[in-house]
Amino acid sequence: MAITANIALIQDEFVATLSDGRRLRQNDLILMAELLHKAGVQSDGLTFEWRSGQRMITAGQQSALVAEVRRWERKPKGFTAAA
Repeated sequence: MAITANIALIQDEFVATLSDGRRLRQNDLILMAELLHKAGVQSDGLTFEWRSGQRMITAGQQSALVAEVRRWERKPKGFTAAA
């Protein structure tokens, strides 16, 4: 079964709630994409959440995160963010 992630922006931090119950927190969008990829989340498994009282994730941020996870999907295994 594919792992999915629901992404929210809480106090300037991206918070991903994964379908397997894990939570990932990161304030950098590029590093969040790496964490999601390493957790087994595919770009088509991302959804974005907004609730009253939270900052909204902009369309640009959503597109950038999806694109960055896609970039990780195309990389050979063993690469890190610095590569």
